[in-house]
Amino acid sequence: MRVLITNDDGPLSDQFSPYIRPFIQYIKKTYPDWEITICVPHVQKSWVGKAHLAGKNLTAQFIYSKLDAEDNTFWGPFIQPQLKSKNSKLPYVLNAEIPKDAIEWILIDGTPASCVNIGLHLLSNDQFDLVLSGPNVGRNTSAAYITSSGTVGGAMESVISGNTKAIAISWAYFNGLKDASPVLMQMASKRSLDVIDHLVKNWDSKTDLYSINIPLVETLDDDTKVYYAPIWENRWTPIFNGPHINLENNFAEIEDGNESSSISFNWAPKFGAHNDSIHYKNEYKDRTALTDAEVIESKMISVTPMKATFKGVNHLLGELKLAQKENSSLKTNSLVVVSIDPMEYIYKPLTSALKKYLPQLEIVSSLPEFESGNRENRMKIFHYGDYEQLDMDKLMELPKNYYTNSYIYRKALIRKHFLSHTIQTYTAKHPDSILKKAYLESFTIDLDYAEFLDDALDENWELRQELENESKGKWWIVKPSMSDKGQGIRVFKTIQDLQAIFDSFDDEDSEAEESGNDDDDDDANAEFMDNNKVNISQLRHFIIQEYSTNPLLLPSMDNRKFHIRCYVVCKGDLQVFVYDRILALFAAKPFVPLDANTYSVTDLKNLECHLTNTCLQSKNKDKDSSVLEFDSLEEIPDDKKLNIKEQIHCITNDVFLAAVNVNRLNFQPLPNAFETYGVDFLVDSDYEVKLLEINAFPDFKQTGKDLKNLIDELFDHTVKYCVAPIFKEGNNKIEDGVDPNFVKVIDYTSNDW
Repeated sequence: MRVLITNDDGPLSDQFSPYIRPFIQYIKKTYPDWEITICVPHVQKSWVGKAHLAGKNLTAQFIYSKLDAEDNTFWGPFIQPQLKSKNSKLPYVLNAEIPKDAIEWILIDGTPASCVNIGLHLLSNDQFDLVLSGPNVGRNTSAAYITSSGTVGGAMESVISGNTKAIAISWAYFNGLKDASPVLMQMASKRSLDVIDHLVKNWDSKTDLYSINIPLVETLDDDTKVYYAPIWENRWTPIFNGPHINLENNFAEIEDGNESSSISFNWAPKFGAHNDSIHYKNEYKDRTALTDAEVIESKMISVTPMKATFKGVNHLLGELKLAQKENSSLKTNSLVVVSIDPMEYIYKPLTSALKKYLPQLEIVSSLPEFESGNRENRMKIFHYGDYEQLDMDKLMELPKNYYTNSYIYRKALIRKHFLSHTIQTYTAKHPDSILKKAYLESFTIDLDYAEFLDDALDENWELRQELENESKGKWWIVKPSMSDKGQGIRVFKTIQDLQAIFDSFDDEDSEAEESGNDDDDDDANAEFMDNNKVNISQLRHFIIQEYSTNPLLLPSMDNRKFHIRCYVVCKGDLQVFVYDRILALFAAKPFVPLDANTYSVTDLKNLECHLTNTCLQSKNKDKDSSVLEFDSLEEIPDDKKLNIKEQIHCITNDVFLAAVNVNRLNFQPLPNAFETYGVDFLVDSDYEVKLLEINAFPDFKQTGKDLKNLIDELFDHTVKYCVAPIFKEGNNKIEDGVDPNFVKVIDYTSNDW
């Protein structure tokens, strides 16, 4: 078979084109009967689509590399071929220095499309059977990338100018790590050629070209699934910024007396901004197939059939099975889907626990289609993923077949203003509840713009009375209801303070002072302030709560304020477990008592000793000491620790009962779901526990590597008591048990609406 190979990353290069050499070497080794010609741009030519340089005459150069080379060294460049090539139209000059089996690279000072056009028509006496464009460094999925891709553009040129089959190949790296080991690149080459071989032998008559994406992950192997995947039709945001006025060096005068200057626009694409596009939903609102972007994000191989019109074809959907393979999951009629990124902090603890308690079940990375007929009624699937990855329709429609790690509706707990309403309503009916003293006095306020604060306080006259009554000496804390990671939290005392805070939200210049010092502490302060900014018009709902001015302080921890992070697991409708291995998260700075004469509500540096969110401390040199296991705090007596945990159990019991009983519309536990929450508490100097907030999908990685075993144990218990019972069958039966660190505080059957 005669094969022309091009790319848009250029010739051998550690920086720009590291993948093409191992790919070519694999072809030479595995497909020795292929006659290949390599014609690529002389430098990287990404982002050019199917472009030609109109009016420009193109020139060729030639380089040569060893067939068994382990690096990207080469001979050349030369202005003429140095070896005789079979069927070549080009003259050559024999060069004894270059081995006869060396790989010849023809470099054209044009685009990938030009390389293909020249390659198909001007380099060989014989016709080519196939054009391969790639492997591209990075993914070519979604409309945003495919329409810009020189790799796909080269494949399109093959169809348009040569009526020759073409396949664009991209190797998708993750987390910005484009360097891959030789072993991984060999596997990527193998899987690329497996797919190419299948497509060539089973070419679809309605398809002009294919775009395939191979995930460069260590889990890539012969069992990695391949899916036909339509293009995700997202859209770009601006990829330049500006305008920038550039004064000439000499400030030369022009005829009208003005200084000479030019206007420029800088290349600045916002990678990731296009991921929020909803255009795809308009065309495929009832779709069941994964898009190309979803397939590659799931670490599987995507194959996108295309017409040479930048329009994807839609009739090929579902899994592309390269070989028949017995599927153990079909025998058990059960399956586990883990769709989170394998690089996430919790991936290994989760999958290790699943393999421990459910060893007979296959773990896959994407949710398959539910088959029709009787099998749909028998198959059980447990799906652990981010909220957006879960199929909420199936969660409601298939309560005996589809199980997930999240409820659908839980605003009553996880949104601060809903939580406040839930607790206030519950304590009005249950005045003896521990929540009466464990949840500090709170008010909600809705505000679109800072200048409307006075009107908002008129609508909440109880709050106005509290703020105007300065004789009580209370301090208050304002929190955006729907933000996280400590964003937008401020501490204040008076209405004037609150007005200044809301004014500052709309004034970026008042958020931080510029500094020319590169000291690490200054960098940390700047990052703290950047992370804590907020746009008031984007949030609107705020909660104002009494601020506890007497937190428990420990001299051994430099009297830094801390809060408790407790993991609470809810199962079905409704059991609630409290994980008693809790965390203490410390502020970056020693606690400074509030003083109305010296405290500035708009100086964010003053907040560092009051906010304990570790996400605000990413440059804190002592961050490892900011997260400790609560039981390791020796200054707290054991009896006090026990009492603190008992208070946490009681508070957790009442707050979840409150949600399920008084705000059922916004908290609906489902029998086929469970969910883990990160619940935050504060302990005051009297060892009284106060509930701060409840977080869905908590950031487990804040635990850090030193306490990783705490998370390992949490997921072990969660799978044992919440997931394994789903699949109770025969020897797989998991008995309900009692664990000293996994305490059941609620075993309740709520009303069936």
